[in-house]
Parts: sequence; C-alpha cells; structure tokens
Amino acid sequence: MAESRLESVPVKLIDPGNRARKDYKDIASLASDIKRRGLIHPIAVMEKDEGFLLLAGGRRLVATRQAGIPEIECKIFPPGLDELEIKSIELMENVMREDLDYADRVFLEREIFLLQQKIHGIKLSTSPDAPGVSQTDVANMMGISREKLRQDLELAETMDRFPGVEWKTLKNRQEALKLQTNIERVIVRQEAVKRFEQEVGTTQQEKYIKRIANSYIVGDFFELVKQIPSNSIDLVEIDPPYAINLEKLKKKDGIGEYNFNEDGYNEIDGEEYASFMQNTFRECYRVMAPNSWLLCWFGPEPWFNSVLTWLRNYDFIVRGIPCVWVKPTGQTNSPMRHLASAYEMFFYAKKGDPIINRQGMTNTFQYPPAPPTSKIHPTERPVELMADILTTFTGEGSRILVPYAGSGNTILAAYQNKMTAIGFDLGSLHKEAYIARLTNAIAI
Repeated sequence: MAESRLESVPVKLIDPGNRARKDYKDIASLASDIKRRGLIHPIAVMEKDEGFLLLAGGRRLVATRQAGIPEIECKIFPPGLDELEIKSIELMENVMREDLDYADRVFLEREIFLLQQKIHGIKLSTSPDAPGVSQTDVANMMGISREKLRQDLELAETMDRFPGVEWKTLKNRQEALKLQTNIERVIVRQEAVKRFEQEVGTTQQEKYIKRIANSYIVGDFFELVKQIPSNSIDLVEIDPPYAINLEKLKKKDGIGEYNFNEDGYNEIDGEEYASFMQNTFRECYRVMAPNSWLLCWFGPEPWFNSVLTWLRNYDFIVRGIPCVWVKPTGQTNSPMRHLASAYEMFFYAKKGDPIINRQGMTNTFQYPPAPPTSKIHPTERPVELMADILTTFTGEGSRILVPYAGSGNTILAAYQNKMTAIGFDLGSLHKEAYIARLTNAIAI
C-alpha cells in the first residue's frame, strides 16, 4: 500500500464519500466513549485538492462528529490513489473489526485477496522479490497465517457453491469448516455411487456385490416392511433411536435444504417412544419365522424395564438379563458426577423356541468402537462386533432383517457370513456412504 503519515485534521474537512458499510450501530455509545477516552485507532483518509476523502473509519468519524469534537486523528495517504487502492484500504479496515461474524469475515478476506491480485498481479514465483502477490503476502498484510487464509478462501468458495445451506445458523468458523469437510465427503460418496452404478453388474461377483448394495433400502420401515412375507425372517436386529438426548440433537439441525451434517440422526421424542417401539415389535413379530431371534439395542436409562415389558407384551420370550457390548474406554458428559460408561446393551428375544448357534458363549462381546475417522453413521458399530453377534445366534443361510440400517454394517456382517439381509433407513446419505464403502472394498 501507499505510504502514509499520522496527524489530526478538522472533522469538517473530511468527505465521507460513498461508503461500502452504511449500517453504523450504537453511534451514541461510541461517541460517549470517544469523549471519555479519546480515539483509540485513527481513521484513514486521502488528501484531495480541498480537504480529505475518507478511506476507512466511517463509524468513528460519525461518532466524533456527534460528540462535537472538532478534530480527529487520521492516517493520511497521498493523493492520486486509484479506486482499487482506495477500496483495498477500506476493506482492510473492515476486516479488523471484532463484530464481524465468521461468514462475513471469510468473504471479506477473499475480496481483499482478489483485489490485491487485481492491483499487483498474481505472484508466479516463490522469490520474495517476484512481482505480484501470493496468499502469504496477503495473509501477512491482514495479520493472519497463510493456512487460515487458505482455509477461508476455500470455505468462501464452498459457501458460494452450496447457498441452500444455512451457513449463518452455525455458531462459528470451526463448525463451518467441519460442515465443509462433511460436504466434501458427501460429494466423494456420490461420485463413488455413480461409478458403482455404471461399472458394477457384469461378472457374477459384481452382481453379488450389487445385491449387497441393493439390500440397503432408503425408505420408511413401517411402510416397506409390509412387502416382507409373514414368517420369513430368521433374525431381526433392531438398533433404534434411544430417545435419550432429543433436545441436544435438535440443536444440530437447521442446516437447510442440504443436510450435510455427519451427526444427522433421526431421534424420537420420549413421549412418542412407547408407540414407536411397540409398532416396531409388532411388525417384526409378524415377519419372523416360527423359531427365530430378535435382538434389540436400547438405552438402559430410562428404558430398560419399558423395552423388556413391550417385548413381552408382543409374545416374545425374553429374559431380563441382556447382552453387553464392552468397550475398552468409556464416555461421560459429567466426569465429576458419573463414571464413564463403557458398554451398550441389547436384549435377545425369541419367537418360538430357536436354538443358539454357537452354544457356550457368554453374554458379553468385547470390541473397540468404530474409529471416528472412518465412521459413516453417528451410532455405527464395528462390522466385526455385528458378525460375532449374528453368528452367535444364527448360522449360514439365515435371513436377516435390519429395520434401522444406519451404517449398513449389520448387512455387511450378514453377507460376510453367508447370510442374506435386508435393511431400511430414512437417510439417503447413509446409504451413499455404505455403497462408497462397498466400492472401496472391491476396488472397482
């Protein structure tokens, strides 16, 4: 930027010009503060033939006038600045404001970056003396790291590409960066799904893989289960919403038409949970074979006794001793008041009198959780765990129903152990992630 000098000039000699920012808020408070403490940061002006043109600091100028102070300290730039340089100085002033939200800031940083390139050209060499400006140069000018500027430039482009996302509802830049990462994952998955649909289907193995993909069906379980014949399923694995954290989960919603939040999860209101679970048990009982198993995961607090009662009300034979998935580490939101929980439970219930496939097993299954970096569903359980559970209760050739498929790992575990499976889920994004996982596994 051009050289400047610092001095005080009469307020009446400053022309505010055509300002980019016109919504000056709380002028009276700022005027009172300037009266009491003086001006902390000078405004920027350019010399003219008569007087000065305001470049940056419009709110401070208005407040100083309102306070009745005749002079104001200014950073004075020489005359002859072109429009791009004037605009750049104003934008640089605005980016220093503390009241900018993250979205306004990233767009402003991009505008400054593009404007500096327009003024000075694009630096094509890594030499410090090379003409033009680079991301590093502009980042240094704004007092931020090159990495932050790079991230913000990419974030601004993503926000432009997906205007349907309610970016302004996110709390801060970190939430926006996380959502951006999730959007990128979704795009990769969608491309994998397209490739899968185009390339799979010629050999016997590919047809088999496509059958596994098509075993995951997007839709409402209560509608689609009507197409399943009665007395046809050997084992049902139910991993329903737990109805234990609805209010917190609701706060994660509101991302607009494009639900790219990886934590997206269809929770059930506690007041509706009894009806939801009993309807699930009723439909499952109808389609289950005369001697078959039902496995139902649940949140023990507060649903242990309720789930047990609902199962028995629908003629399932079930003991009050559940199976337990034991994890090596636990979680708690209140470490000062509660021990970390390192387990999850499921009841195993009978229709008729089926026989346990792997007799002599205990009711505990010890597996680490799915790694967070590879999870495609917030309540995903590892395939190895689900394979162990399925083969404990039933054997090869069994028909498995998964009313709430989630990550699809139960479906995968069933096919890996020479069973057939069908699962339903409301989330198309979860199925896309499931198919992408299949695609990567067979490397088509």
